Amino acid sequence: MIAPYFVPRRRVGSLRPYRFVIHLQSFGWKPVVCTIQDQSQEKTDAEIQALKNVEILELKPPFDRTGGPPASSGMKKKRTLSSKAADALAEWFDSQVPMDTWIFLFRSSYGKILEKARAENPDIIWSTGDPWSGHWVGHKLSRDLNKPWIADFRDPWTQTNLNLRRRSRFSDWRDRKLEKKFISAADRVVFTSKATERAYQQHYRLDEEKTATIYNSYHPVDQESSDGEWDAEIDSSRVNLLFFGSFRRLSPAAPVANAVGKLTPEEREKIRIHSFGNLEESDTEYLEKMRLKHQFITHEKVLPTMAPSVFKKADLLLLSTSRERKHIIPAKLWEYLNSDKPILSIAPNPEIGEILARAGAGVHFENQDSDAIARFLSAAVQKKEKGEKPVEITRKPKTDLEFSPEYTTRQLAGIMEELTTDG
Repeated sequence: MIAPYFVPRRRVGSLRPYRFVIHLQSFGWKPVVCTIQDQSQEKTDAEIQALKNVEILELKPPFDRTGGPPASSGMKKKRTLSSKAADALAEWFDSQVPMDTWIFLFRSSYGKILEKARAENPDIIWSTGDPWSGHWVGHKLSRDLNKPWIADFRDPWTQTNLNLRRRSRFSDWRDRKLEKKFISAADRVVFTSKATERAYQQHYRLDEEKTATIYNSYHPVDQESSDGEWDAEIDSSRVNLLFFGSFRRLSPAAPVANAVGKLTPEEREKIRIHSFGNLEESDTEYLEKMRLKHQFITHEKVLPTMAPSVFKKADLLLLSTSRERKHIIPAKLWEYLNSDKPILSIAPNPEIGEILARAGAGVHFENQDSDAIARFLSAAVQKKEKGEKPVEITRKPKTDLEFSPEYTTRQLAGIMEELTTDG
C-alpha cells in the first residue's frame, strides 16, 4: 500500500490509508505500507497498538517542508525575509515539477521499494494521492510485478477548476498526460465522492466497472477524550461557529461572511467565527471591507487529536469550500461527524447535504445561498438568546455504521477480492 502520508504525519490524507490498513487485517489481508517518514511527530499509543502487526517501509527524505513541530509544542518558526524568499522559491520550483517534488524521493528509493515488494510478493498494489507521485510508484510496481493495481484519488487531480497547488503550463500539461496514463493502467480507480467519480467517468469515458466511490469514514468518539484541553476563552453568550482549520484559497471566509453581512447589526454582534492560523491577506481585506473583521477570531493551531476538546466549545462546526471545488467532499466533514455538534456546510457539492441529512448531523447550503444562510443564522441567534440550543440535530446511529471505518474497509476489501480472484 503506497501511502505517501501516513500516521504519525498529521496531514489531510494520512487517516484514510491508516484506517484501511488497521481494518483490512479483519478481512484476511496483510497490508504492507510504504510511506514518507516524518520524524517531527510521534504515533499515539492507540496507533502503535493498532499497527503492531503491520510492516511499514519508511522512506527518509533529505528534508521535509511538510513536517515540523506539533502545533501544541509552543515552537514557532520565525518568518524572516530570507525564509519567505526561500518559501517563494520552493513554491515556484514545486509548480514546475510534474506530479509533485516527492517524485525525486520515490525515484531514488524505487530500488528499495521494489526489493521489499518482491520479498513480500503482494497479491495487489494500492496507492493513494495526492501526493500524486504515490500513483507513479503504484503504476510502476504493478507493471514490474505484474499485479493488479487500485488507484485511490482522494481529490480530483487535473479535473478541477481550482488546483490544490499552483502549476506551471508545462506541469499542468504533463500532469494531464500522467493522469490519463495512470487511469488507463489502473485495474480500478476509486474516488471519495460520487460527483468526482461521475466527472472522471465522463471525461475519460470510463465504464462503470472501472470506477468506484468509497467515502472517507468516521467513528463517533468520546467527546471527553482529547489529547489535551483547549484553553481558549470563548464567549458562550454568542453563537460560536468554529472552522477547524485556516481559511484559505480552497476554503475561503467569504461565503459565511456574505451571510453574516446580511444580518442586522445587533445579530452580527451575537456571532463569532473562529478559525486557526492567520487569515490570508485577501480574506483580511475582504472582511475589513465588509466591516466584519472583529467577528472573525483566529487562534493558534492545535493538534488534530485535540479536536474533541475544541469542538465542545462550538455551537456550530463550519464547513466552507470554494465554489470552484464542486466535485469534492472536504475531509473536514468526516472529522466533524466524529462529534455530536451540528454542522453548517457551505459548499457547492449537494452530496454533502445528502450525507448530513442521512446522518442527522446538520444543514447544507450552496455558496450563493447567502440569504438562506443569513436566515438560518438569524434563527440560531434568536434561539440562543432564549436559552435554547441554536441548532437542534438528531443523529442517526444506523448511518454512523454505514460510514464507519469497518464498513468502508469492507468495500475496499471487496474490490481487492474481486481483482485477485481467478476467473
